[in-house]
Amino acid sequence: MLLAGARLLLVLPQLPQDPTSGAARSTRTMCEMLAAAGAEVRAVATTASERFGRDDSIAFLRELGIHPTVHRGHTAARVRPELEFCDRGIHYHLLDVGLRDMHAWQKVVGSQFDRIFDQELHSFRPDLVLGFGGLVPDVRRYERARRQGAKIVFALRNFGYVAARDLLASMDGVLTPSQFSTDFYRTALGIESTPLPTPIEMDDVVSAEHERIFFTMINPSPEKGLMLMARLGEEMGQRLPTVPLLIIESRGSAGKLVQAGFAGGFDLRRHQNLMMSPAMAQPKEIYLATRALLAPSLLQEPSGRVAAEALLNGIPPLVSDRGGLPETCNGAGFYIPIPPHIGVGQKMPVDAEAVEPWIALIERLANDEEFYREECARALAAGAIYRPENLAPRYVEYFRSVLDG
Repeated sequence: MLLAGARLLLVLPQLPQDPTSGAARSTRTMCEMLAAAGAEVRAVATTASERFGRDDSIAFLRELGIHPTVHRGHTAARVRPELEFCDRGIHYHLLDVGLRDMHAWQKVVGSQFDRIFDQELHSFRPDLVLGFGGLVPDVRRYERARRQGAKIVFALRNFGYVAARDLLASMDGVLTPSQFSTDFYRTALGIESTPLPTPIEMDDVVSAEHERIFFTMINPSPEKGLMLMARLGEEMGQRLPTVPLLIIESRGSAGKLVQAGFAGGFDLRRHQNLMMSPAMAQPKEIYLATRALLAPSLLQEPSGRVAAEALLNGIPPLVSDRGGLPETCNGAGFYIPIPPHIGVGQKMPVDAEAVEPWIALIERLANDEEFYREECARALAAGAIYRPENLAPRYVEYFRSVLDG
């Protein structure tokens, strides 16, 4: 095995299994690939979630079939409980931060996390540390690992590091999920990085069966296209009332979508073809009943994990033309231009004209079965780049080169 004998430590400020964080899940999946290639992998992280503070992390992990050992808190050694478990070849040591979010915990229980991290650093003695996060405590942890001789690889999964040139320049490697992201940081900061497609765990994402019912949108938040989605829901309710539309909550909620409709003078709740669902533990639960994916993001997206997940399920994605979303689709699906004046700060639903291309494609995908089958086949073929047998060797080769460099 190419990584036999290598010791890797994953360090994250949040739950590696966080269902609302593509960055956390992608970085975790990288490590699962490396463990399968022979590396010994351990992880230090917390139970914080991007959606909101949650105090049910143990129950959530059990839903995933993970049964952690719980070291209780309120002792001389531990203020907060700590969880340990092994899953998919990785040993995890998590600090249970309760209701604190992925940033607030550092001020309150950061010293306990530092103790866990330093303990792993000195007992495990990793050859390489992989992580993300640019707060002062995060940077100090990278520095301690480097002083001990570890290589540091930064998982650069968003555009939130435009003021972090010195941090990124200090890394032994920087990984991005797309050529678009790599080009962005080269232009903005003069930083070189390596683009590799988003790693995806098939067991979490690919549904064994497909009912192909709903046109599904995940995370109705402003940055993901809330105000476009509100107008699309209204137009579909009036013009395509038999075509079912499903909204999956994440950081954005069903309530926010309804409020967006009110801002435009209409009540989305009156449409019987519009359904809302809470977040699901695993993405494959979403794709079981999805006919096509809607991703009308208004951000310049680094990549677009949900589009890759749809491809792996043979589901056509309809995405905006923002950022790395078209690149993620790898020639399949549809890239729909959104007028440049429509952005995250949109206070009202967009006008009906802006959603016409979406309506036309949805209507055809709903009613033209031959066309739909062709698009499903294109999606499945394009998704081959994300299959582990094709992608894992590229990640293994990259990390081997960093270790040898």
